[in-house]
Amino acid sequence: MNNQKYLLQCVVCGHKTPDFGTWFEQNQVCPTCGSKHSEVWYQTDYTKLPELMKGEVLSFWQYLPFLPLNNAGNIVTCTEGGIPVQQWGFLEEFAKKQYGLDIRVHVYRNDLNGGTGTFKDVAASLAASIFKEYGVKQYCVASTGNTATSYATYLSMAGVNCSVFLPDNALKASEAFVSAFGQQVFRVKGDYAKTKVIAAGYSNTHHILMSAGNIDPIRVEAKKTMVFEWLRQMGKMPDVYIQAVSGGTGPIAIDKGVREIQSVYPGLKNPRFILIQPDKCDPMVQAWDKAEKDDFPDDYEKEYPIIENPETAIPTLATGHPATYPIIAKLVKATEGSFISISEEKIADFARLIAYERKVMLGPASAVCISGFFGALKKGLIKDGETVLLNVGEGVRRAPEFVDEMLYASKDVDNVDQCTPHTMESYRSQLWDAVTD
Repeated sequence: MNNQKYLLQCVVCGHKTPDFGTWFEQNQVCPTCGSKHSEVWYQTDYTKLPELMKGEVLSFWQYLPFLPLNNAGNIVTCTEGGIPVQQWGFLEEFAKKQYGLDIRVHVYRNDLNGGTGTFKDVAASLAASIFKEYGVKQYCVASTGNTATSYATYLSMAGVNCSVFLPDNALKASEAFVSAFGQQVFRVKGDYAKTKVIAAGYSNTHHILMSAGNIDPIRVEAKKTMVFEWLRQMGKMPDVYIQAVSGGTGPIAIDKGVREIQSVYPGLKNPRFILIQPDKCDPMVQAWDKAEKDDFPDDYEKEYPIIENPETAIPTLATGHPATYPIIAKLVKATEGSFISISEEKIADFARLIAYERKVMLGPASAVCISGFFGALKKGLIKDGETVLLNVGEGVRRAPEFVDEMLYASKDVDNVDQCTPHTMESYRSQLWDAVTD
C-alpha cells in the first residue's frame, strides 16, 4: 500500500517505520532498538484542523486527516468519540460553598459513546479499521474488562477473530459480552499481570498480533482526539484533568495530541494531571507518595511497587503492575499534578449522588473519577478560577453488578400501612452527607 500520509517514529532512537503494515511485520517493535514505543506523525496540513472542528461532530472520524488510515472505506464505526462535554453546575456550587472556589467543572461523557459505552471505543474503532485496511484476521488482547468488550465488538464488525484473555476477577458481564459476538475468551486463573504473560505466550506461539498496551500507537492516536474535541466544545484546554487510572493511555494521548497541534495552537499546553486509584489497588499512588516524600530523587519514576493479585472490587482498575508508571509519572510531575488514592468503600456513595443530581448511572471506574474530584478539592489541588475536566470512563451497563451496590432507598414492607409517599429532595442531604463525611 502506498502510504504518504503518516509514519511511525521510535520514541527512543528515532527509527522511522513507513506504515502500520510494516509495524505489524516488525511485531510492533522498533527493528533498530527493540522499543515498543513509537508515535505516529503526519504529512497533513494542520491549518485544516480548525475547519474540521466547526459544527457538530458525529464521531472522532471527523478527524480522519489526522488519523493513520488511508482509505475511508475501511472505517468501522458506531459513531464513537463525538461525545458531549457537559458542565455540571452542582459540582461547581459545592466547590464554591465548601471551599470558596469559583471554578468550572466539565465532564467528558464516555459513557455515551456509540459502541459499548466506554472510553475504549475510539481505540477499538481505529484498530478494527486499520486491521481491515491491512487484512489482519487474528488478534489477541489481555484486558481487565473494558478493552476486551470494545475490541471484541469492533473486531467482530471488521471480521477479525479476537482472542480475549481476562483475569480471574474480571466481571462476568465482560466475558458474556465478548462471547456474544463470537469471540474467544480465556479466563486466566490469576491476576492481570499473569493474564498478560499468558496472552503474550499465546501471541508468540501462534504468531498472532497482540495489543501493545497503553503505549500502543493505535490507542494513543484514537484517544488524542479528546484534545480536538475539548478545543471544539470548550474553546480551550482544561486547567485540570482528572481520571481514574489503571494503565494510563489517557494522559499519554493528551500529551501526544497537544504536541502534535502546537504549530496551529502555539500556546497550547497539557492540563494539570490528577490521576485517581482505588485504595485496594493503588501502586502508582504509593510510588508517587514515596517519591514526593523523598523530594523526587533521580530516577524516581523507575521505582514503583507491584501488587500481586489485587483484591479491588473494581476489576477494570486492577492493574497491580503499573508498567507505564515511568511515563505517566513524568507527565504528572511536568504538569505539577498528583496521584490520589480514594476509599473504595465510598465509591457507591458517589455513584448514587451522580444518579440523583444528574440522572446518570455511572460505572465504578467513573465513580472513582468523581470521588477523585472531591479528594482533589479536599487536598487543595484545584485553584480558584480554574476549569476542571472529569473524564468518566463508563456507564453502569458495563458493570451491572455495581447496580446492586447503589441501592439505598428501598424499604421492606408487609402491609400497605407501612407505605407512605416521599419527596426526592428528602434523599438529597443523605447523599451529600455520605460523600462529604
